[in-house]
Amino acid sequence: MAEGMTKRQEKARGTKQAIFEAALRLFREKGFDAVTVEDIAREAGTAKGSFYTYFRTKSDIIIEEFRAIDDFYREWSRNLKRYGSAREKLVAFARAQLRYVRDKVGVATLKQLYANNILQPDVEKVLIDTGRYLHELVRRVMEEGQASGEFRTDLAPDRLALLHDRSFRAVFLDWAISSDGFDLVKEGVDWCETMVLPALENPESRRAGT
Repeated sequence: MAEGMTKRQEKARGTKQAIFEAALRLFREKGFDAVTVEDIAREAGTAKGSFYTYFRTKSDIIIEEFRAIDDFYREWSRNLKRYGSAREKLVAFARAQLRYVRDKVGVATLKQLYANNILQPDVEKVLIDTGRYLHELVRRVMEEGQASGEFRTDLAPDRLALLHDRSFRAVFLDWAISSDGFDLVKEGVDWCETMVLPALENPESRRAGT
């Protein structure tokens, strides 16, 4: 039992996790639209009503998975100290993020998230939520890059992080609508190195180097 939790709370957490994992398995096997709430409850070994105790709709499962990605970002952020410059940190994070989404999330789930965020006005807009740890991590790297003289200072770190995150959504969207030949990691890292970093470069440091 988790520390500080009652048996009832522990059981509830286990039920929610079982529903969550069952739903993701079915989405990947059959496709989001082909899976019903009844299917999920049956797969999880629980009653249909239990699903609605923890999730409003099937779309909430997808949102929950993307919220969980921030746990990966928190864990991975410990690696930032291995890199000497903000530029190196940004590229390293891009590579880690791209690999995680490719290998752990998958294109089918990403497609569903984009569709839900676009077509359902009342769904949580997790893709553009600046309250996520993803945004905070990038903002801190931007701040560090400004302090070291690497990055431009005419825009606030929060604004730079917003523009960075927005631009990377284009790469993920390309992956979602492209054929299997689209190499997400290669294309994403190339985008970071050839477009994002030059846009962030401090003009003063560029002139000092010439």
